[in-house]
Amino acid sequence: MIDISSELVDCFHKLFDLTAMKKTKVTMKTSNVPHPSVFISGPYCLVQEVRADLNAKLAGVTSDTLVLDGRGAQRYFQTHGKITKELVESFFHVVIREKVYSPDPKPKASAALGLIHSHVPSPEGTTVLLRTWQSKKLPNCKSKLAGWRMSRSDNMNSNVNVLVVPMLNKGLASTKIGKCLMKKGGSTIRRNFALMAATCTLAPGDILQLDGSPSLGCSKIYFIECLPWDGVKGQSVQALGNGLKRCLDLCVQQCWCSVAFPVIGPGIVLKYPLREAIRILTDTIHQFGLSASSGSLSKIHIVIRPDYPDSEECYSDVHRRISLIRSKGGQVIVTSLTSDLDEFTMTVGGIVKLQLVFGDITNETTDAVVNTTDFSDYQSDSVCKDILTKAGPHVEAILKSAKVNRGDVFQTQPGSFPCKAILHVCGDKDVGLIEHLVCRIIQHCESSGYKSVAIPAICAGAGGLDPDVVALAILRGIKTATSSTPLHFLTNIRLVLIKIHVFMAFKHQTTLMFSHAVVKSVSVAELLCKAQKNATKSINADINTLCTRGHQSVFQFVGLCEKNVKDAKTKLKDLYLAQCLTKTFMKDQLEGLTQDDLKSLKQLVEAEGLYVQRDEFGPGRLTVSGPNNGVSQVVQMICTITPLKRNLRLKEEEDLYNRVTWCILGHRNNWERLPKTANYSLENNDRAGGILDAQGISWSVDLQRMEAKREGTGEMAKLKRLQNPPDLTLPLDWDSMTTAEDLKVVTLESSSAEYQTVKKDFRKTATNTIVKIQRVQNLHLLRTYEMQKKHISALRSRAEEKLLYHGTTQENCDSIMHTGFNRSFAGQNGTSYGQGTYFAVKASYSANSSYSRPAADGCHLMFVARVLTGSYTVGNSSMKVPPPLNSQQPHDRYDSLVDRIDKPSMFVVFHDSQAYPDYLITFK
Repeated sequence: MIDISSELVDCFHKLFDLTAMKKTKVTMKTSNVPHPSVFISGPYCLVQEVRADLNAKLAGVTSDTLVLDGRGAQRYFQTHGKITKELVESFFHVVIREKVYSPDPKPKASAALGLIHSHVPSPEGTTVLLRTWQSKKLPNCKSKLAGWRMSRSDNMNSNVNVLVVPMLNKGLASTKIGKCLMKKGGSTIRRNFALMAATCTLAPGDILQLDGSPSLGCSKIYFIECLPWDGVKGQSVQALGNGLKRCLDLCVQQCWCSVAFPVIGPGIVLKYPLREAIRILTDTIHQFGLSASSGSLSKIHIVIRPDYPDSEECYSDVHRRISLIRSKGGQVIVTSLTSDLDEFTMTVGGIVKLQLVFGDITNETTDAVVNTTDFSDYQSDSVCKDILTKAGPHVEAILKSAKVNRGDVFQTQPGSFPCKAILHVCGDKDVGLIEHLVCRIIQHCESSGYKSVAIPAICAGAGGLDPDVVALAILRGIKTATSSTPLHFLTNIRLVLIKIHVFMAFKHQTTLMFSHAVVKSVSVAELLCKAQKNATKSINADINTLCTRGHQSVFQFVGLCEKNVKDAKTKLKDLYLAQCLTKTFMKDQLEGLTQDDLKSLKQLVEAEGLYVQRDEFGPGRLTVSGPNNGVSQVVQMICTITPLKRNLRLKEEEDLYNRVTWCILGHRNNWERLPKTANYSLENNDRAGGILDAQGISWSVDLQRMEAKREGTGEMAKLKRLQNPPDLTLPLDWDSMTTAEDLKVVTLESSSAEYQTVKKDFRKTATNTIVKIQRVQNLHLLRTYEMQKKHISALRSRAEEKLLYHGTTQENCDSIMHTGFNRSFAGQNGTSYGQGTYFAVKASYSANSSYSRPAADGCHLMFVARVLTGSYTVGNSSMKVPPPLNSQQPHDRYDSLVDRIDKPSMFVVFHDSQAYPDYLITFK
């Protein structure tokens, strides 16, 4: 009898087969009673011999444990992956046993044979996440290729399973990529390549396979035997297409999950036209995706060198063609497309969104666009020439005559450029000056009220400065400007970079300088689903029930050699992960799920053995990982449910936005309307996550006090709710009104911005003392005024609305507030320019006692009115209506009359609904 570990009892005979000991006439039986042991019976001498040999063999037995997240791994290796597990056992001479996971395992003491036990690691130390570029899959169709990634480097830096390399006449150094491999791989790759090449004959399109190495960042290299370009219908196209297809087929056959392709053909050796080379590559993989199962192949890298002269054209063409073939005929070919050049966004300075954009600055539509120039050369190919070409000759003429001091920002009108202003600067190839200019640009935008600005890589193009140096200078300027002074207007800074190597330099330096900033994707969903009204906390709690932390698949590896056990463990793990996916769902995707949806999801998670956990990088996010098919079903379920509910939410937000207006008192004491999402949340008392205002600033709210508190600074602001009538949107300055109120007169606080604005305009011409200012809120008058405004706008394209003054008396005041300005009373104060209602441009004119006769207490009254002046002409006392604009169209008349055309001081209108009494000023 030989004592053994209890772990070996069930697998002893498999382990014995690994020892390669000869079969003898003895018999061996295992038992756990009275303790784990092997009973050997037979002739005495043979028993002693076998016992000694067995002791020697088992002395080196090693075991180790692999813990994988979720129960899907055990399920997989019991079904579809059973043969895979058996092949790993056979190849590495190990025994693999499934175990029940214990969260706090304790290592057992070794038996007499000296069996080595390895401590089972905790699940936190062995969590496996497979990062993929997986997206939504369409129902009832197979997804062929899980993801594409476009990289900007050479193959040597691609961390993938397989590298694809072109060659000519079996020459390792026949192409530039081959030379790079030879340099990086050293003598080992040269020797191995020579041995393989010497033993095979290759036709064009055939593949020479070579083992990779850690130094090359790959496990396998596929060399394609190519032909130089001989035309679209020549043999070279067919050979390259066949070679690419064979590479993909080999990836599937050999269970690789990632492969990197260069764009094969362009260059001095093969001499393919760039577009033909791209077409062959993308068409071949497209056909592969349509006709064959991709198996474990989940990532395809297309590698583009940034320092090639045509790298930008190459990138654009590849991106365009891949985008076109992502889904055809109802079948998903590529589920997602990512790139090193995707837009890169982060938040800096609290509220400012900093975006790195690979593209052309002439396509920007920001409020301000920065032009980098030396103020002398406007003809050389540069960003400056592109901007001025789009802006037009007028802007260029202004620049040519301008005298700009060093370090100044020179602003011009945009001309034909779709922005509000163009800011011209000269970096003078001086890094310190560039940093200073960026600060000045941001300060200029803030003081001008611009919300967004696009900035190129100043002096990195025609200026010739190193992109990394320019990036550091510009980023330092941004960091200084956004951190030194709070910004209230500028909320979006876009660094627009037209060269690949410049974009990558900026991206690298940005991640270093703003390492703690929150990095975001291009588009962040703002909409929440209706089903979550008043239920955010409860849904978050329900989402926790989906989590499967503690659900693990545990495998014990037993072998006679520590290396074999280690290699087998690594291989089994890689094979499992090759057919796995990981998908993270954002908070807004999950908040649309109902209780029934969550119940169905939980059943699916349990049935497929998936691993689900709350994402540590963001509240409310959920990460699902496990076998491809199971994760894909979860993606399909969530991505089918949420768009329907989101569309419903959008419709409800739009409808509510027309009926109810929620406002916040801005930093300049002006009421600002909140966006639709915040409007909806407040109306439905959904305050748990706070709200975002129109500038993207986050606020927590207290609806009982009708106050909001700014996140980070603690600044307080008032909230207000207005109920709009069905056919009218109330002005933001108005106070809320009940359904029974048609007229409301509100006395303004003297400290309010509204009061100060009215007072400031009044005091421009009048020196009288203001007693009080009242706002007139008359729904009927406002409704008829807005209808008249639409009517005039339809005729004239715009109604020309002005704020004018009208002196009145106490007797007429109440009548005007209730029924408006009545032209029936025309003539009370003269009809010099027509028999209508008169309004003065200057408050001092209406303050005259002839028009605003004092009451018994000495107070005078004057209305500040909104007046639709439209098209006007000089009037006279005989006119009861304005004359026709055109004698051929007698019914199309001027909208108002004036005392003089060039600089009117008086306007006369003839429709009672053409003026609205906005404010009543009481003064002495």
